[in-house]
Amino acid sequence: MSIALQLSHDEPRLVYLALVYHLGRPGSELDPDTLEPIEDGLRQVKTALGNDLTAQSAIVELGERGFHRLLSAIYGSVNELRVYHMRDGAGSTVPRFAETARSLFPELADDPAAALDIAEAMMMLHRRIERALRRVGQESTTAQARQKRRWFGRG
Repeated sequence: MSIALQLSHDEPRLVYLALVYHLGRPGSELDPDTLEPIEDGLRQVKTALGNDLTAQSAIVELGERGFHRLLSAIYGSVNELRVYHMRDGAGSTVPRFAETARSLFPELADDPAAALDIAEAMMMLHRRIERALRRVGQESTTAQARQKRRWFGRG
């Protein structure tokens, strides 16, 4: 099942930065058991989202596992932003993360402390995605229960 999430304001840039973090980690798009590339990876989302960074809104469509990987990427980005702040804007352990952060959020170049505001916005986005996933899960469970009642009621 695919889930679509509409992003607005600075959310497309936040997700893009999280995707840069995710894809910059070695093996992030490999299945841990088979070491083969995963089918529903986030690379395509990053490419598509890159075209919408200046738009008023963007839509991200992923399966549930894709959203869980995105949530993990957001958490990782929050940690990188905290480190960015503590190092006064010095590099990152993830290739291109700091450069992408400064290009998406120019205020970081002059004020590394702004990284904490961006990290806070990422956590708010994380919570919003979690709520959306819970809501979809509840709706799915309710629909399945209705379907079972219909099936058992026919007899």
